[in-house]
Amino acid sequence: MGGSMWRRRVLGLVFVSGLSLAPAWAGGTLYKVRTNSMDCDYCAYDVQETFEQMKGVVDFEVDPEGVFFIKTAPGTRFAREQLKKILLDAGFDFKGMSEEPL
Repeated sequence: MGGSMWRRRVLGLVFVSGLSLAPAWAGGTLYKVRTNSMDCDYCAYDVQETFEQMKGVVDFEVDPEGVFFIKTAPGTRFAREQLKKILLDAGFDFKGMSEEPL
């Protein structure tokens, strides 16, 4: 097999492999929910546990400066009031949110 043909096959395999490694949440929604800053690593544990148990949530991250990042599967949507209630019930302030497609 010539060098050029071999390179095309390898590049083709790399391209196809990369497509199959797309994140599970591609096509879902990223919610950025702003709240008060957190003093310790465990402050957001209850909120994290709540979100991770919700159907359609595929990832949850916390920025201690006061932002929760919630990634959902395609077709899963949350209303502003729903997210606000979860934060308020856990003792956090709700300072707003944004959402963007993944």
